[in-house]
Amino acid sequence: MDIKDIEGYILEGKYDKATDEIFEAIEVFSSSDDKEILLNCLNLLNIICDKSPKISLKAIKNVSPLINDQDSWIRLVALEIIYQIAIYRPNLLIEYLTDIRSRLFDSDPPVRRLAVKIIGNLILSLHIDSQILQEILNEYTEKLMDNDWKVKLSVINTTIDIINQDYTKIKEIEPLLSMVIINLRDNDDDVARASAELLRILGNYFLSKEKIFYILLNLLYNEESRVRELVFWLFGEIGKEKSSEIIPFIPKIIKFLKNKNFRIQVKVIDALINISKNNFEQIWANLIHSISESSDNIFKNSLSNALYQISQNHIDFIFPYLFEELENPSENVRTTIELVFRRLFDEYQVEIENEITRIVYKLESKYWRKRKKTIQLLQNICLILESRKMALWITIELNNKLDQENDLEIRKEIIYTLEKINDKYPHIEEYIEKINKQLSNFEDKILEFQKIPVEFRRKLNSYIKSFKFTTTEIQLNQMYDDIIKDIQEFHKEINRFEYKRLAFDLIEEWEETKIQIIDELSIIKGFISNICEEKKQEYKSNLQIKINILMDRIDILKAQFDYIKHKSLDENIVKKENIENIEWYPESSFHENFNYISLLRRNLFKLDVDIREMLINNVEFDDIFKELLSSWVAVKIEIQIFLNNLDREIKDMKQKIISDLSAVDLSEQITKYDEIDGLSEELTFQIVQGHIQSIISYGIEGIKKFNKNFDKLESKLDLLIKKGGFEEAKKLIETHSNQINSFIDDTEQQIESIIEKDEIFKKGQNGFDLYIKPFMEKWNTSKELLILKSKKFVKKGRDKLYLKQINHYLKIVNPINFDLLSNYMGLNNSQIKERTLTYINKKKLDAKIIDESIYSAKLQSDIGDIKEIKVFKNIKSMINQLEINLRLNNPSSYDFKDLQITLRIPEYMEILKDKSFPRYFQVSELKTGTNFKFKYLLHIDKDIKKHLASNTHDEIGLIIHYKGPFDLHKRLTK
Repeated sequence: MDIKDIEGYILEGKYDKATDEIFEAIEVFSSSDDKEILLNCLNLLNIICDKSPKISLKAIKNVSPLINDQDSWIRLVALEIIYQIAIYRPNLLIEYLTDIRSRLFDSDPPVRRLAVKIIGNLILSLHIDSQILQEILNEYTEKLMDNDWKVKLSVINTTIDIINQDYTKIKEIEPLLSMVIINLRDNDDDVARASAELLRILGNYFLSKEKIFYILLNLLYNEESRVRELVFWLFGEIGKEKSSEIIPFIPKIIKFLKNKNFRIQVKVIDALINISKNNFEQIWANLIHSISESSDNIFKNSLSNALYQISQNHIDFIFPYLFEELENPSENVRTTIELVFRRLFDEYQVEIENEITRIVYKLESKYWRKRKKTIQLLQNICLILESRKMALWITIELNNKLDQENDLEIRKEIIYTLEKINDKYPHIEEYIEKINKQLSNFEDKILEFQKIPVEFRRKLNSYIKSFKFTTTEIQLNQMYDDIIKDIQEFHKEINRFEYKRLAFDLIEEWEETKIQIIDELSIIKGFISNICEEKKQEYKSNLQIKINILMDRIDILKAQFDYIKHKSLDENIVKKENIENIEWYPESSFHENFNYISLLRRNLFKLDVDIREMLINNVEFDDIFKELLSSWVAVKIEIQIFLNNLDREIKDMKQKIISDLSAVDLSEQITKYDEIDGLSEELTFQIVQGHIQSIISYGIEGIKKFNKNFDKLESKLDLLIKKGGFEEAKKLIETHSNQINSFIDDTEQQIESIIEKDEIFKKGQNGFDLYIKPFMEKWNTSKELLILKSKKFVKKGRDKLYLKQINHYLKIVNPINFDLLSNYMGLNNSQIKERTLTYINKKKLDAKIIDESIYSAKLQSDIGDIKEIKVFKNIKSMINQLEINLRLNNPSSYDFKDLQITLRIPEYMEILKDKSFPRYFQVSELKTGTNFKFKYLLHIDKDIKKHLASNTHDEIGLIIHYKGPFDLHKRLTK
């Protein structure tokens, strides 16, 4: 036999073939002294023993004789195989019960552990004869006295399952009860805790409440602190059921608060809290009695702490009990109640205020004794709490009652109480006056809010009527957001008002007003949005008509150009015969041609300026201009090419005029050369002057339109920035700047191509000064002013844009690093840093730079300090187990995503997986205002702990990685 062959069969899924080989080997080697091959075969069988009923049946027959093998390893592996089959097919093991039971007393602990597991599973799974079952149970429960803690723990847990399944299987309770009580003292925490649970179940099923309580009480008096902790837990668990049997034992339990061991005191208080769930009156009465009788300060402090924690757990109805005891004859009781009342006020102020409100209503009672008692109670409350807020409230209520009260004795009691309060809190009348003034301000603000919807509708309608759609959209959202923000701010203000109990009607009115305003605003907003969309479509229709007119003008310009092109100068003017005849210049055809060209240039400039103006004024309707721009660009380029060629032809014509005039035979009148040169220059300058005058005139006209549009552009840019349309604002700045630069460049190219800056005026400076310079100076002055104004617009616009962007992103992520800002602003880190420093220095931005990030303390305070995930925890301990209940809360105004949660625990702890969340898990989203709850049950392995070094890490940590806004990665550690 080859082990590797069998392993190969198993890997190939040939389980029957593999088991045949294994069973043959077991038969051969079971009687051999060399157990290694047998052990290897059993280990392989352990892998596949429950693959099919046939294999399981054969495995039982072949393995059962090995249960009693001399070698403990063989016995152990044989039982492992049987344990797997017991889970899968327990009925196969009925005839082998005797052999398996014999292993309960095996000398090897691991073998006993497996035997206990198998027997326990069979008891739970099989229908066994009752007599045999009792024998098995007696043997089984005797293992509670085993010296191996794992054996005992397994027996305890299985016994609990047996009782919960069918408690009638347990016939003999006395021996079992004795063994369970003995195991409460076990050194192993798991065994002791499980024994306590089993004792609780035995008490529920087999013992009267009175008997189990006496057993527990006896344990309290005779056991060590470690066992007492479990016993107090049992008192709480059993005593919380509605039963009168616990009542006699309550005073005895309370006496254990005298114990100086803090853990014992905690367990006693936990037990009293549990018992009070159905026996509150008895717990309360016994605590009050113990306080009144006690003279030991330590004991009184423990009783006070117990009273406080029980009050916390019954906060809904505790206050009448507290107020009643304020009149207790015992000074101990009164002092303790006052202390508890003050501690509760720190934590449950709202609940106490609600209770005081109910007390104030009793001032309306028709019985004067009841009214008097109420006034005295209010006085006590006021003096105990030492709260000016409560004193003011009670003073105002008593003053109001004083004005209405007719009973002389009651009036005297009120006056006496007011004097006592005034002695305790001087200048209280001044505070009352301030409160009344603040209430009056609240009333005025509520009236102002009620007028808002009408003004909201009126203002937006005015924008729509003026076809200011961008303004309407921006103002619609901006005004709505501002109003909602004002509502929220006032809501916070009125809810921060310390004396809300004095303004019930006002707060109720505000709640109704707030809901009404928001509803009306939402309706108006929806209506205005629809109207705006309708008007926008109407405006787009009118805009399309204007675009069609521009298209017609482009077609007319193209027709003019085609006409001029067919009558170009190279056919009619620049001809040799014309140049030889000096008298061609004044001809009407020559002037007519130039007039056509001037008209073409003028129309080109005018149409270009009109199209640019329309684009700038309607930047939000970019898509509608595609056809217009396509047609216009094609025609414009064609005309510009023609005009540029024409400018070169004029230059060539000028050169030819000069050359031809110089070639005329005037040798006899040599003195006339100067006249000829002067004539040629004068003619040239006159030609150029007319041409340049036309270009510059149209250029200056375009500049005037650009200048005129600056105010509109600044207004539109401001609206876009306020709206948060950062990309649109950036596009508007760049588009306008590019248009101005393009317009200036086109005009300058045409001028330069005519006057030839570098060469033409070397000889004729006088002609330049006379004909050309005035126009050039005018153009240069207008151009420089436009460039200066454009640069100022770009700089101012970008300053506003980047400042608004920084503030916007800071409100979402504070602090925010430069890398993240760079992605959204399109600037590098150094540019952002430089601009941020400028804004800070000019006091435009209230922030500072820390570690390559911008941080604003002001914005942090505005949005609060609850931007991150909050973690709340509740931890309970019992011997060697910790229960950790966790709650994640998202108090921010945005959602968190991709939460990765990891629990970090010491080496000696393990997570009980069936009762806990995984050690590492993910949550896809934690929405704003929501909670996510999860828990862990941890087991402490003291065997591991005691072998670890003393400096071992003992901290339990929770690590949360998640994404905030802009997919910013964050980390939280608790």
